[in-house]
Amino acid sequence: MFLNPLKINHHIQCHSRFLGLLPAKFQSEDSNTLAIAYFSLSSLELLNALDTVFTHSEKRSLTNYIYKHLIETDNYAGFCGSLTYLPHNESSIELAATCFALQSLIVLKDDLHRVIIRTIQECQTEDGGFTNTLTSAHTFSTNEALDLRYCMIATTIIKLLLRDTTSIAKTIDVNSLITFISNLQNIDGGYGMRSGDESHAGMVFCAVDALAMISDNNQHYDNNEALIDFLVHRQIWYDEYNKTELSHNAYADIADNGGFNGRLNKAGDTCYVFWTLAALNICSKDSLINKEAAGMFLLNGTQNNFMGGFNKTANSDELPDPLHSFLGLAALSILGHEKVGKINTQFVLPESSYKHWQSLSLS
Repeated sequence: MFLNPLKINHHIQCHSRFLGLLPAKFQSEDSNTLAIAYFSLSSLELLNALDTVFTHSEKRSLTNYIYKHLIETDNYAGFCGSLTYLPHNESSIELAATCFALQSLIVLKDDLHRVIIRTIQECQTEDGGFTNTLTSAHTFSTNEALDLRYCMIATTIIKLLLRDTTSIAKTIDVNSLITFISNLQNIDGGYGMRSGDESHAGMVFCAVDALAMISDNNQHYDNNEALIDFLVHRQIWYDEYNKTELSHNAYADIADNGGFNGRLNKAGDTCYVFWTLAALNICSKDSLINKEAAGMFLLNGTQNNFMGGFNKTANSDELPDPLHSFLGLAALSILGHEKVGKINTQFVLPESSYKHWQSLSLS
């Protein structure tokens, strides 16, 4: 099915480097270290290499490092994104950092017994959306509340910690959240980051995933033909029916064949292969795309054959980064690549890590 083989050893070495001495180009990403940890730990687990790369002692050290980002006060608890620049108090707690920390800890097979989260309720606003930081007077930004990404992040956190939808409904205002998300859907079926924004495949995943976290039966988006149509048309394909576009459209590139873009007239991008496939998978509609073509785009186009990992696009001058390197593997997992472990698309966790989470007693 896939012409170019998955260079497993290269990918393992790539993510080992990300987790060890970060390349110079990522040193400015200090506030994103928990995200990088999540991307690379999950990648190694998908490749069945985490226990080979790290000893039990090293994994325990990684676990302790993540917990150093945990901030607990009398009223709140959560994780901060940096140990270097931010004050170690509740104003530095972020939902994004908390989500990445929890996902990383689950991959490391931690039991989460040290995690007590009392922050999610305070991050929900009156309109049903969520902010990334506590909604206290000195941190709250009204514009921040309109970002759909934080709805997905918040619902992921609360699902990981509470598990059942009944408990979730007692903790956050589910109905206002559903209304908030519904109001971000556009006429083409897609979702924008904020009200009035252009539809975007990444935001569609955020909407679909957030709704899946708070629902037991996918009732909020099932049979939404416009949404599915928007997602399916994110796959790029040039053939005899539209080949003239290659010479008339400056954005058209034959190297993008089989790939996915986030919006109309954009280049094929590794991450959008995942965001689109994952959203379709949650909706049980991923059979509607050309999986063979998608696999060829990843393995023949964006896989970095020298360093391992995946580039953002099929431009060979690019370098792999943790985000695209993880999502490339995660997309191959959805596509059924035999060398990549299964991924749970709702939690964006390796299936082995998801099963560990299911075994935990969270009471």
